[in-house]
Amino acid sequence: MLSILLVAPLRASQDGIVVRTAAVHAQASHGSTRIGQVTAGTTVSVFSRQGGWKEIFSEDNSIVGWVRSYQVRETTAAAPVSAEAESDSRGFLAGLASFSRKASSFFKSGKDNKSSGTATIGVRGLSEQEINNAQADFAEFEKMKRFASSTKRAGNFAKQGGLSATKVPDIPGKK
Repeated sequence: MLSILLVAPLRASQDGIVVRTAAVHAQASHGSTRIGQVTAGTTVSVFSRQGGWKEIFSEDNSIVGWVRSYQVRETTAAAPVSAEAESDSRGFLAGLASFSRKASSFFKSGKDNKSSGTATIGVRGLSEQEINNAQADFAEFEKMKRFASSTKRAGNFAKQGGLSATKVPDIPGKK
């Protein structure tokens, strides 16, 4: 542990702030060992990025590890970022949606101060190596099939909602 504390500050990094209390993992994977937690408002150093993860060092917590990208914001960004005191146990997608809604207020235009567009964050997804090594998980595919609706269920839903089918003519032109 001592070697981590001595080496961590020497690595190239960018300052950041934890915007949502975050679990710190040993690797850039939700399934990896959870090695600690950093609270909202903590200043950290961001060493690297891998997919939707950032490797951070928190001097306050004496910890080096990986957190979800949306939980840390680099302080060099033009817009100020406020930390959220509460922890979010709803999962990654809920946290991402919440952050995106808040981030939309960063982009203002004109005197009416309304949002000028859609906010996005830089989660890049899979690396080339991860894509090349990917394999189909048929068990997960079978689980996903349970969420599919049948024609009968869709028809009942439409009927309950007072919906009816409407024939829409094709758009004239080349097909």
